[in-house]
Amino acid sequence: MIYVHIPFCRRKCLYCDFYSVGERLADWPALVDSLLAEADSRFASPAHASLTHGSASFCDSPSTIYIGGGTPSLIPASEFRRLADGLQGLCGVPEEFTVEVNPDDVTPDMARMWHDCGVNRVSMGVQSLCDAELRAVGRRHTADDALRAYGALRGVFDNVSLDLMFGLPGQSPDSLDVTLRGFMLMDPEHISAYSLMYEERTALTRLRDDGKLQEASDVDSAVMFEMVSSVLAGHGYEQYEISNYAKPGRRSKHNSAYWWGCAYIGLGPGAHSYDGGRVRSYNEPDVKAYVAARGNPKVVHEHLSDAEICEEYKMTRMRTREGIDLSVFENRFGSEELSALLRAADKFMEAGLVEITDSKLALTHSGIMVSDEVIVGLF
Repeated sequence: MIYVHIPFCRRKCLYCDFYSVGERLADWPALVDSLLAEADSRFASPAHASLTHGSASFCDSPSTIYIGGGTPSLIPASEFRRLADGLQGLCGVPEEFTVEVNPDDVTPDMARMWHDCGVNRVSMGVQSLCDAELRAVGRRHTADDALRAYGALRGVFDNVSLDLMFGLPGQSPDSLDVTLRGFMLMDPEHISAYSLMYEERTALTRLRDDGKLQEASDVDSAVMFEMVSSVLAGHGYEQYEISNYAKPGRRSKHNSAYWWGCAYIGLGPGAHSYDGGRVRSYNEPDVKAYVAARGNPKVVHEHLSDAEICEEYKMTRMRTREGIDLSVFENRFGSEELSALLRAADKFMEAGLVEITDSKLALTHSGIMVSDEVIVGLF
């Protein structure tokens, strides 16, 4: 798995806490040079070649490439071709190659270019089909832009994912219904549906704290979550992870690999990597320093303890529809840890928030809405 972080945005969304800077600072040739140099050094490094997860080498040809950000759809066509060709030349052709796009960057020509470069899956950030809600969170597109862009993508791609948010400022069940109806008419293969989060140090959180906007209540968010899950289930989407819904056979392979603890390489300023065992790392989130490093950025490493590995296992598996396979958990962490897990789960089972089916511990539908509380309670 390879994740490539593109750190430039034309305008930062008010809720976003990912590392990005303004597009005016972008030197695209220099960034692509550095990304390919880092990829080359990471795959050639004996230190990385020795990292394994089970029997699979950390540097085996990845099954997925995911270019995210930031705003990858801002990359000029010539530089995107160079980046895509370079990555696939180093790593091989992936089974799934995703690029994130903003609606107002999508044209028929750009869609064909991405496809010709090997991209076979596109994830587009729509969030809402109500213009007032889009303006409230700083999105730079309109509902019409999203519909036009989807048409351009659909003319080329047979695997499109759309992002949807609920709990937006000013959003109501009626306005969410407008968005859901529009999404169902578009009929994408995959939908990522998120409750709006007020992250620390974001512009949206400052506006809320200054009393300039009203956060949706827990009751309203719960009603909207029920609307989303009900409508999507009624149209054949499987909720295979807390925030992700897919048509049969259309789960995101890349994101699924994160939840199943697979190793991955992150390229770019601020990108994170994991060796599949004990070591997590991330590149310094500084685009100028990253470009100047010419493929050898400053990397911060974190070595996980046994307890941290066990907690991460619980956290990621419980996000999935399948949950924790108790026999696999016992084989990996031992009978004492299994007993502790089951004791911690008792109160949540009594409350109807988790269940055990076929020796798998998983969230119930009710448990998904309070998943953070449940998962932390299992630690």
